[in-house]
Amino acid sequence: MRKSLERRLQFILWVLVFAIAILFVDFIICMAVMYKSSDINYTDASEIMDSLSYNTGEYVLSDEESTQLQKNNEFAFLLDSTGNIIWSENMPESLKKSKYTLQDVAKFTRYYLDDYPVRTYIVSEDRLLIVGKVNADIWKYTLEYDANNVLTFLEITPVLFIFNIILFIFVSIRMYKARQRRIEEERVEWIAGVSHDIRTPLAVILGNAQMIPKESSMDEIKRKSEIIESQGLRIRALVENLNITSKLDFGTKRFEKSKVCLSTLIRKIVSNMINSLDIDAQSKYDFELNIDDELQKYEVSLNEELFERAVINFLNNTFRHNPEGCSIYINLYKEDKKTVLEIGDGGSGVPAEILQRLNQNAYAKTKNVGKHGLGLKIVKKVAAFHRWKVRFTNGENTGFVCRMEIK
Repeated sequence: MRKSLERRLQFILWVLVFAIAILFVDFIICMAVMYKSSDINYTDASEIMDSLSYNTGEYVLSDEESTQLQKNNEFAFLLDSTGNIIWSENMPESLKKSKYTLQDVAKFTRYYLDDYPVRTYIVSEDRLLIVGKVNADIWKYTLEYDANNVLTFLEITPVLFIFNIILFIFVSIRMYKARQRRIEEERVEWIAGVSHDIRTPLAVILGNAQMIPKESSMDEIKRKSEIIESQGLRIRALVENLNITSKLDFGTKRFEKSKVCLSTLIRKIVSNMINSLDIDAQSKYDFELNIDDELQKYEVSLNEELFERAVINFLNNTFRHNPEGCSIYINLYKEDKKTVLEIGDGGSGVPAEILQRLNQNAYAKTKNVGKHGLGLKIVKKVAAFHRWKVRFTNGENTGFVCRMEIK
């Protein structure tokens, strides 16, 4: 319910931000269009005055100009200095007054004459020419601004526009990352849930597989129970690896580091690993641990869970690919002021093309991990988490080696 509400709120936020950005762009476009089309075409005053003649005590407009005014839905009239109408053309009846006062003139010179938009021109010292529109919807309003403020507005408008674009992009990216993060968290939760569901039946299978040899004397049944147990243990290791790699990939769990005596931790891991092997397996693998004297009390900041998983994964890789047994060595030593942990075996080694793939930077993101895959992938991820350098090689004569440069 909470996640659903968060998604809706994020979606609404995104829509609002997007709408604001679009409205801003639309406003700019509309202003540009309005600016381009804001010039209302009135008949030029000089054109009217040139066509206006004074004969026998009255003004007469030429037929051509009169036709032009009618065509443009315009009217025109002249006022003398006393406010009397001395000439008019197409003038609405409601405007035909005996006299216009100074207050009337003051009003319509800036706005409207009644409801008719007009323009006022001084055509002589004692004459005003008024040209108006009939049946026209024209919005007129006088605005006053400080010129400096107008210039400031013009200067900051591009900045505001760019800011809005950046804000829109930033919010979109944050929302996309939040959505991806949510998907990743759900994926990790799903993997963790499936892993938890697998553990219970797997524990039952392993428990019964371990009981079968004790309750049966038939070699064939014992052999099959050993196969069931070994494959069950392998599944358990895969599930654990899957959990860890998902958490490392998506960063949904915070792995804390602490100061640890490295030699003590390595001894504990190797000892637990040997004790977990059955007697037959212990006889097949010969472990050798070598730690320089100067590193016996060497402390390093690391996450014990991840480091242990990396060492166990490499050793499990050795067991899986060398079922007949081999020597295994763990060396911790100094080399050119660097602390190096080297884990290797005397087994069959790894083909060159697999080694090349293992050492590629993109290997940690490879989907098809192959035979030397998930376990060693985690080894690389653990090294990357601690910012250590790691490299896989074949031994000088035989075997497979993992070299870590520990900070």
